[in-house]
Amino acid sequence: MSILQYIPYVFLFAVATAVIYAWGLWRSQNQSRDLTSMLLAKGVTRVRKQLKQHGSMTRKELETVVKDLSACQPFSSKRIGVTDPKQFLDSLLPYMCTQKLIEKQTEGNKILYAYRK
Repeated sequence: MSILQYIPYVFLFAVATAVIYAWGLWRSQNQSRDLTSMLLAKGVTRVRKQLKQHGSMTRKELETVVKDLSACQPFSSKRIGVTDPKQFLDSLLPYMCTQKLIEKQTEGNKILYAYRK
């Protein structure tokens, strides 16, 4: 057998290794962005579910809803979680209002958030 017969196999192995390395590098570079978007999606789901069940809720009541929220990617040990519910709601509630997922209502001097059908 000639050594020339093994060159295509070595080349295919090198290409496969390069593809796997590039995919891992891309995934690690985008991991924080992906985790943040997963956490926001979980927050939207949980807030909408609570508003659908309870009608309208204040911001203080919604803080307890998102307090222990966390997200992680499959096959990864990295996690992201809500450490400050007030700050998390500062970004989540305006986003949900602009996307018309919830409504902001005022009742006297209270601000309530309600599920939008």
